[in-house]
Amino acid sequence: MIHTVETVQRAIDYIEERLAEPLSLEEISRAAAMSVPNLYRLFYAMTGHPIKEYIRKRRTSEAACHVRQTNLPLNEIGFLCGFDTYQTFTKTFKRNIGLTPGLYRKADVIYSFERIRLQERFSYAEEREISERYPDVKVINLSPHQGIGYLHVSDREEGMEEKACTQFQSILAESHIDSSQMRLFGWNVDLERENPSFGYQMVAVSPEKKKWLAEHPDLQPFSHTGGTYAVTWTPADSAPQIVNAWNRLLSEWLPLSTFELGDHGFLEEYQQFNGRIARMKLYLPVKRSQGKETITITVREPQKVMKFRAEGVNCMSRADEAAMEWVARNGFVGDTRLQVLMSGSYGSSPDDTHAYEISISLPDGFLPAKEDEYRMAVIEGGLYACLTTRALGSMAGVLERIYRWLGASLEYTADEARIWFTQYNLDESGMEWGAEALENRVTAECYVPVVLRNLKRGDRS
Repeated sequence: MIHTVETVQRAIDYIEERLAEPLSLEEISRAAAMSVPNLYRLFYAMTGHPIKEYIRKRRTSEAACHVRQTNLPLNEIGFLCGFDTYQTFTKTFKRNIGLTPGLYRKADVIYSFERIRLQERFSYAEEREISERYPDVKVINLSPHQGIGYLHVSDREEGMEEKACTQFQSILAESHIDSSQMRLFGWNVDLERENPSFGYQMVAVSPEKKKWLAEHPDLQPFSHTGGTYAVTWTPADSAPQIVNAWNRLLSEWLPLSTFELGDHGFLEEYQQFNGRIARMKLYLPVKRSQGKETITITVREPQKVMKFRAEGVNCMSRADEAAMEWVARNGFVGDTRLQVLMSGSYGSSPDDTHAYEISISLPDGFLPAKEDEYRMAVIEGGLYACLTTRALGSMAGVLERIYRWLGASLEYTADEARIWFTQYNLDESGMEWGAEALENRVTAECYVPVVLRNLKRGDRS
């Protein structure tokens, strides 16, 4: 099996090195040291794609980058990416993407068919509905890799990733290291210092596994252990789209999948095109789920809170900032007596105004300042369906599971008169750990208000 993987990978590597050139099956089979019939069979068995279709899809993917990222004439792009005629290019492009090159240049959709690395393949079964809803999400085994590392530090979190990537590329260029053919990875790290308080680790990995002698003082050899990841794509030039893509992975796909959050770190890979970052690949650490979390019915007492609500554009960040400002102003930073709860829009149409709420429980005996009294609220008590999970973000996937469960329940139904919310709990034994360990110690209890079926609100005790 290992020999077969290596043989087919040689064929893939040969194709990738000559993707813009005419390719014959005889040449590819010689490079892979197998007959043409064996090449057909083994390539399809190992990749799931007929070899000719793989070549067409990879050329289409490269052409899609040129169409979107350059102003080159479309016929020139076709020849540049290995198509022998413009008619073949447009026909293949439309068959794979559903749009002509001209329409794709103006559209918002992204087509990506990546180079296959067989060593990253991960075998798993997923429900058909989930696979069809999230066709862009794949689970892979990322191999351990070694490369050149650069730690970027900043006193501001906003825009840190983009600055880190730009600075890293600049340092590599100063060191006469060509990063255009290297894989660039990055992830957030916790710095054990007060100022600057944010860090972003970058690593460049050579596909040929070259070892570079880094003379620049900010460059250091770096190893990453790899692991199992769920991955998806997003444009690199839009911060809101990047946030939405992470939220889609973590809050929607993960709770509905057969996986749970892993203990290894989040990753971002920066895909380069013509010397600039064109796309990002997001890596969510996962592991096989040991079993679906159980939905339970529980009774909650009413709870007094301070509520921070925002609507419209950037409502999540605005509500978070208001809540953090209140916590700092009242001297509650690090106070473990506080509970943090979140609620927001769910099931609304794209045209509706989205809302997001952060609620913070009040310690016994605490009286808010007069200017904050309007924020005081009470989260109603009563019956709730509860699901405890490690998923974070908007909780869309968790809420879908609970509402589906209620739809099939003969005893309970959702109470539309009360709001759903999520309560975040932190394992205090991890308080002194770094940022990644902290994320792994947060659990979320998602509560959806319920009533007994056929029971009127006025009849409840």
